[in-house]
Amino acid sequence: MKRYEMLPTEENLIETLYNDTINRNKDIVYFYDILQAQESASAIAIDGRWGSGKTFFVRQTKMVINALNPSSTMDEETKAKATIRLPFPKENGEKENCSIAVYYDAWENDNDTEPVLSLIYEITKQLSIDFALSDISIVKTAGAIIEAISGHNVNGIKDALTSEDPFTKFKEEKDIEQKIKDFFSCLLAERGNRLVIFIDELDRCKPTFAVHLLEQIKHYIYDNRITFVFSVNLEQLQHTIKNYYGVDFDSCRYLDRFFDLRISMPPANMEKFYSEIGLESRYYVDIVTKRIIKMYNFELREITRFYSQVKAAVYEPTHDNKKYDFSFTDGKGRQIILIYIVPLLIGLKIADISKYDQFINGHNSEPLKELLDFDNDNRLLENMLNRDESFTKEEGKTLITTDEMIDKFYNAIFVDQYDGRKYNTTLGQYEFTKESKGFAISASSMLSRFAELS
Repeated sequence: MKRYEMLPTEENLIETLYNDTINRNKDIVYFYDILQAQESASAIAIDGRWGSGKTFFVRQTKMVINALNPSSTMDEETKAKATIRLPFPKENGEKENCSIAVYYDAWENDNDTEPVLSLIYEITKQLSIDFALSDISIVKTAGAIIEAISGHNVNGIKDALTSEDPFTKFKEEKDIEQKIKDFFSCLLAERGNRLVIFIDELDRCKPTFAVHLLEQIKHYIYDNRITFVFSVNLEQLQHTIKNYYGVDFDSCRYLDRFFDLRISMPPANMEKFYSEIGLESRYYVDIVTKRIIKMYNFELREITRFYSQVKAAVYEPTHDNKKYDFSFTDGKGRQIILIYIVPLLIGLKIADISKYDQFINGHNSEPLKELLDFDNDNRLLENMLNRDESFTKEEGKTLITTDEMIDKFYNAIFVDQYDGRKYNTTLGQYEFTKESKGFAISASSMLSRFAELS
């Protein structure tokens, strides 16, 4: 099965910057300018739901910052590829950039007992500090912090940083705060006048780790030459804080102590994104898929997962009708199940598994009503009318509402009992039988002859 979700590898970061896949290059430039305008200690929160592309956005911004820094260790070819398509004003390109950026995945490190120490270690690793004394100037200016960790044994700093409880050596020092400030001063002296530290996935961390990291940063690393960028879901982070301090704790005001700016994750250009993953509107199942994405407000990661499953489950019979016989009423009924019901079942499983259970067990037709009313499109429902039924007043015909017709459609698949007295339900051009429910569930689980897993 093809994977549509792109991992934030260097190759993918560069490719999406070059192609401006979801039209966020302009937002990266705007955000870059905000970071360059910082003149004092600052912390910025980029707020977005899980799966909205925050990690990609901040890692691309980190790449751009380092690409525009003439002192960075990034090779010239990568620098050019990362910046050539960015819409910077010409005057920006003529200014020398003096910032350097690092990325820290908090979730990856939340087993560490002292968050700030793992952060310092990650910074030293990414900035390629050579503790074997080949980088003499850095080691010299970092003398205070090295002494706090491992005395005067410079070669032992790596062992100290990764030891079982290395932070006790910091705690023993009365002037630890100043030593850490000196450490960052020596880093910046060689590499630029501002350090941008991107901290990702903090809202996924254990409450103890998240709170300790925030408070240790505020206490030890709040420096006029450092900007912290937290890419988080602020709603989830507030829940994390409440889990630590208690449900009655004012987590919103607590976070205001740390974040000087709160920036919402910029929206992606959905048409460009759809085109990138191959979701067009030439076939009706694609239109239905897009409706479901809007219904449940799926983020980018959810969209890629949803679409890959829909495509695997129903692509062939909804895009190549010549291979399947849908000419009879039972065949048309199955075709409609593939186009409408199967994508809806897949979407429900992602959006709300309890609603999925209610839906397939015949207890809630609302998701189908929402889907079919989404664009006020009654073409399907009109084809389900029997000869003696109408949505408008007509002599000799029974007046029926669209909601009543949707309930008939839903009941025919998920509610009606087919036994010796009732073998099928016919709704206009479509026929449904006792096999219809199992067919829908099997197809949505990709356990049918229609599944395309290659």
